[in-house]
Amino acid sequence: MSRPISLRVLLLNYEFPPMGGGAGCATFEIACHLVAKGCEVDVVTSGMAGQAAVETIKGFRVHRVASRRRSIQECGVLGAWTYVAAAQPVFRRLLRARRYDIIHYFFGLPTGALALCTPGAGHVPCLVSLRGSDVPGYDTVNRTLRAAHRVLLPLTHRIWRNADRLVANSYGLRTLAEHVVSNKPIEVIPNGVDCAMFSPRRHSAAEETRSGASSTIYILAVARLIPRKGLDDLLRAVAMLEDIRIQLAIQGLGGESQRLQELAISLGVHPQVTFAGFLDREHLPPVYQAADIFVLPSHSESCAMALLEAMACGLPVVATAVGGTVEHVLEGVNGFLVPPGQPAALAAALRKLIDDPQLRQMMGERNARTMQEAYSWQGITDQYLTVYQQIVADGRPRSDVASSIVGRNEVPPDPPRA
Repeated sequence: MSRPISLRVLLLNYEFPPMGGGAGCATFEIACHLVAKGCEVDVVTSGMAGQAAVETIKGFRVHRVASRRRSIQECGVLGAWTYVAAAQPVFRRLLRARRYDIIHYFFGLPTGALALCTPGAGHVPCLVSLRGSDVPGYDTVNRTLRAAHRVLLPLTHRIWRNADRLVANSYGLRTLAEHVVSNKPIEVIPNGVDCAMFSPRRHSAAEETRSGASSTIYILAVARLIPRKGLDDLLRAVAMLEDIRIQLAIQGLGGESQRLQELAISLGVHPQVTFAGFLDREHLPPVYQAADIFVLPSHSESCAMALLEAMACGLPVVATAVGGTVEHVLEGVNGFLVPPGQPAALAAALRKLIDDPQLRQMMGERNARTMQEAYSWQGITDQYLTVYQQIVADGRPRSDVASSIVGRNEVPPDPPRA
């Protein structure tokens, strides 16, 4: 058994399960595994109505603040910056009460702005995780985000340069980030997957002998319903296939819901398409396990959590050749890659898997093995811990703002949220 690592770690992220997507899940999993390694962990995140302002989960403390999010899966500009405003007093209080070894900011913007506007934060060593939407040029579809990045570029430069370490969750995202700030090393640590939760289903004998020529083919997409995810391309691809065996489930919520449903009707595929809405993460494994093919038609991705979960559940994948996706999908080996925004190419790749059940099985088995061998959250957390320890060993001075309460073990309770 490895020796416990005693670090006091503060994780900051405006999203945390059940809110948000992959970065929130990563925050949760890293917190859990840091605690298992012997670290003391606090998380400051956004909260919803009915959630406790402070709660202990899996051995770490979650401090929630109010923010004006659009929905459980969509934050929006207002939700992001109201989190920063509401998190500041909680952040200041924690900095006074604890001598953290390291602060880990998920997203340079908006979360990393807390490093600049919170007294005492600059004295604690910090790591900034680049996740995708916080990197200028990542989302080429969202005009509002692109405009915001242009205006906030000096702030982004300052946050990134002040960080002790920058970590991107894919090499593709690192390459994009290197165009924003030069002469600043950026490490790469991907997302992980809980292979105990996300695993292949056991097929019955009847299922194993199912005929590929006549059986229903269940295609799954798990994504926020936003333009960047390219779900309109997927609907058009299904229409091009003209295959009555296909049943497509789109799992997720977002502002594009009505437009996508109207598109399905206009294309004549609405009887084959189910808009299944949002599901908490713990309810997703059976959804993956019931599918035959997973599709990720995004215009940009860094390291899609849904992709890793689908692979862990033994699904072959069809995905667009963007960002970090190409680091997980090998053409013709465990799935197929197509150019973004090209429904015909998407349809052609799907056809290969629809018509070849043995290929689907072979690719799916390979994906499940790869996830179990290389993408456990324990291994991913070990990589972050190595970076934490390197930062601490660099000897950056700690803050003395908590000197008057050295030895205090309990954090004062958060004030009630409005």
